[in-house]
Amino acid sequence: MDNPVALARLGAETAEITKASFEAALKTIPEDHRLVMVPYDCYGGMIKIDWKVQPSEDLYFMQLTDIVEDRDQENIDLFACRKTPANEAFIDDFIKTIGGRPKPCVSGSDGHSIASFKTWRAETRTRKTWIKADPTFEGLRQIIFEPTARVRVQELSPGASYIKPFVRSVSIAQELSPFPDNPLYENPRFGTEPELVLNGDLVCVIGGRGTGKSCLVDYLGKAFGPASKTSPYVLSEHFSVVFNKDLTSTATHHAKEGAELPFVYISQNEVKTKVTTGTVGEEIKQMLGIQGLTFNSEVDAKTREILTMVNNQKEWFQQTNEKGELIYDRVSIESQISRSQSLLDSITTETNKEKLERFTANVSKVSGAQDKIRRLALLKEELETFKTVFDPKATIIDRSIPLLEITTQLEAIRLLIEQAVAEITSREEDNAKIRADFALVYSGDLTGLLQNAESYRSTIEMLRSKLATIQEKQRELDEAIVKRAAIPALIEAEITRQKEAIEARWKAVQQGHPDWTPEQKDLMKRILSDRQITLEGRIIFDQALFLAKLKDVLNLRSFRATAELSTEDRIRETFQITDSTSFLQFMQERLHRVEDEGYISGDLASLFYNVAQRSVFLRVEPVISYGGRPLERLSVGQKGTVYLCLKLATQAFTQPLIFDQPEDDLDNEFIIEELVEIFRGIKQFRQVILVTHNANLVVNADAEQVVVAENENGVLKYTSGSLEAGATNKAVRRILEGGDEAFLNRELRYNLK
Repeated sequence: MDNPVALARLGAETAEITKASFEAALKTIPEDHRLVMVPYDCYGGMIKIDWKVQPSEDLYFMQLTDIVEDRDQENIDLFACRKTPANEAFIDDFIKTIGGRPKPCVSGSDGHSIASFKTWRAETRTRKTWIKADPTFEGLRQIIFEPTARVRVQELSPGASYIKPFVRSVSIAQELSPFPDNPLYENPRFGTEPELVLNGDLVCVIGGRGTGKSCLVDYLGKAFGPASKTSPYVLSEHFSVVFNKDLTSTATHHAKEGAELPFVYISQNEVKTKVTTGTVGEEIKQMLGIQGLTFNSEVDAKTREILTMVNNQKEWFQQTNEKGELIYDRVSIESQISRSQSLLDSITTETNKEKLERFTANVSKVSGAQDKIRRLALLKEELETFKTVFDPKATIIDRSIPLLEITTQLEAIRLLIEQAVAEITSREEDNAKIRADFALVYSGDLTGLLQNAESYRSTIEMLRSKLATIQEKQRELDEAIVKRAAIPALIEAEITRQKEAIEARWKAVQQGHPDWTPEQKDLMKRILSDRQITLEGRIIFDQALFLAKLKDVLNLRSFRATAELSTEDRIRETFQITDSTSFLQFMQERLHRVEDEGYISGDLASLFYNVAQRSVFLRVEPVISYGGRPLERLSVGQKGTVYLCLKLATQAFTQPLIFDQPEDDLDNEFIIEELVEIFRGIKQFRQVILVTHNANLVVNADAEQVVVAENENGVLKYTSGSLEAGATNKAVRRILEGGDEAFLNRELRYNLK
């Protein structure tokens, strides 16, 4: 180590230390090399301390201690300021006691000599200390700034505790220009880079203007991002990346092959562009997985089916003959029946009444039987057609569905047809006998009499059959109208479903997965709830757009402006539709009563039933608020904050995040006070690669790796190191504005002198 005196381990050989001995030990160590460690066996054994009733003497040690040696998990949780069921009653007071900040815990081998150093007791073997830092004094010092992320006391390596995909390395096999050749100037070139290994947590890429810091990640993002993105670069087989799917499984791809890797890339000024062009809402929908939320196609199909049924029934009643007369006009048919019955009565006398009534009754029965045979034949055809359609469909879905068995029905139809044929034969034979009997007693024109009687009776039966059909069709029309009356409820249920689907998705984002750790849940709370970001599904009724659509189907001469009211006012007064509720109420109660009014000139119903027309003014949208204010009323920076938080929240623990200069899109206050803490938390669960010139994001988010970009005579080169490494530390201070101040603020934050 560079520093001969790196660490003060107080009380190693004593059962108890005093304030005086503590201060005496501190004086032996140079202040800039000082780390104060208190072992768990100080002053009677820290494990035995009852923290609920801490002695006042402990306050001094707890506040001046930088590192605690302890392997007891309850104490580790305490010093991490982590609330648990075991400490929730006194954790707040304890945090104040230790100075208001977490402190790292380490566990030694408990070896008291060089010889015994490698001899681990059972409890120390399973409670090893793992430190993520350079093996230097500065590396050890780094655990003070990240006491929960950079040091763990446990048996297995922390690297295996949370498996996440990450970009493992970037390699450039030979010097290449990422840009197309330009005769006006010489393009910068990527220098040869055998392997730039990237950390799986927070990597910050820094550099001066023109050094290629953005070029590196933009080339990476465009070459391996979604295929739909167009790339301004020349994609080369000499630029390759290794992508870790987990701790051990890797995949190597070069830029030219067009492979798409699972990471989120936010390019420079992308957030600001989306915000200013008004597309951030659609982006947020996509993040939430509700961009495809549309009106249910099955409900729409059901609506169209019902409307078709109503229209078909109405059209049936509107059928006309060659003279333009309605074929199925009830009043006309009843008049014709009355006339035919009168004619039949006119040829009936007392002498022929009995035989004529019997004869015409037989004619009626024959006509009825013939109609029954016709209808049974149609029913048989319909049944067989249904089977030919149903069976193949059922087989396609699942062969275990039994085929339709219609033998019983077909046999019943056959027997009924036979009975009807027998009825016809019997009635016709009876009428033949009646003719013979008439011939013996009737002296007039028997043939003409019977023909007229048969004609009149047949006409009456045919007309009565028409009336029965009309009655059946009217019943079907009435049923269809009842079903149509239920359509507004279907629409209301569907838009409610969309609203609830949006809110359910938001709730799922907030609650996260059941297997999330407390740290992940707390991180999600900090990203969303603590930012006061809310989202709800809202039913939008755009009255202005509805009015514009409505005017297209109205005879506007009926709504001429008056001295008191404009045309639009008169339309609003007539229809009284102002929101989704009144829209559906009008649809339910008045729509089909006003369709035939003189002021309707177009297809009014389509505004209500046609989903394509209706969705222009009636739809469900996710409405986002930040601090109680809707998205459209936020500043550009605030919108960018909301966008980024949702981007982080919806994919918090999955894909790596590559972000080019977030400070260009976001409010500086948000970066300093909030984003730094978010990145400190989220890097534990996903790789974060930042291009930045903001020192706070590098220093106070405690970047595990800093990549320094340089331009040497047009050749872009990249070197990397840890934040605590001397050369990297100097580069941060030299390149980033406010670098010294950022380091100083971090020192002050942790009360370091």
